[in-house]
Order: sequence, then C-alpha cells, then structure tokens
Amino acid sequence: MAKGYDQHIERKNKVNSFGRELTRRAKSKCELCEATGVSLSIFEVPPVKEEPEVERCIFICDECKNKLERVKKAKENDFRFLTNSIWSEVDMVKALSIKLLTEMATKYSWAELVLDDLYIDESTEELIKTIELE
Repeated sequence: MAKGYDQHIERKNKVNSFGRELTRRAKSKCELCEATGVSLSIFEVPPVKEEPEVERCIFICDECKNKLERVKKAKENDFRFLTNSIWSEVDMVKALSIKLLTEMATKYSWAELVLDDLYIDESTEELIKTIELE
C-alpha cells in the first residue's frame, strides 16, 4: 500500500512541477473561461498517461474543474465560455473545448451552430480523438 501511495505522491509532484510553465502560458487566468483573480489548478486531460506530460495539462479554475467532472450533467449555459476557448493557441485547450462543444451539440443548438462555423485542422482532429471524457 505504501508503494502505491509513494507513486501517487511522486506523480503529483511531477504534475505540480509544471505549475510555473502553465502559469506563464495561461497568464495567470483560467485557460477555459479566462477567469482572473481566482485559484487555479492543473488539470490533466483524460486519459491520464502513466508519465505526466505538460502538453496534456491545462490550468483551470475550480468552477471549470467542477464542470469538467460532471460534463454529462451540464446545463445549457454551463459551457458557453467554450465559444472563446476554441480559438486558444494552446492545442490541448482548443481540442478539449471542441470535444466539449461536440458533447454539448447533441443537446443544445447554440453549440451546434458554433461547431458549424469552425474549421478543425488535422492535427487538432487527431488530438481531439485522444481525449476521453467521463
């Protein structure tokens, strides 16, 4: 049991070591909703790899983290901010935003309209395929 705990702590420390780089990249704001002046944390976009990768991490606020943990229970306006984050220069933020919008489009016409006007390049399409939501 201690070995598993030690591995968990080691992994957590590796992920936390990305903090400075992610803070600079995100300019101290949530990479999804762009909230400022709030607590931000590192979110590993699922599926989580055995070895943490900074490219699969985004810096988000607690509110966005809570929404990501309950995507299937989302209300219509919970993810409206995705209309901005789909234009992110950060590949994983863009890919996750498009993946979430695709989920929302099955229930809400506004999300479908946003996706209709969006061009998704091949590399982003491949990245989207690697994302697994709950």
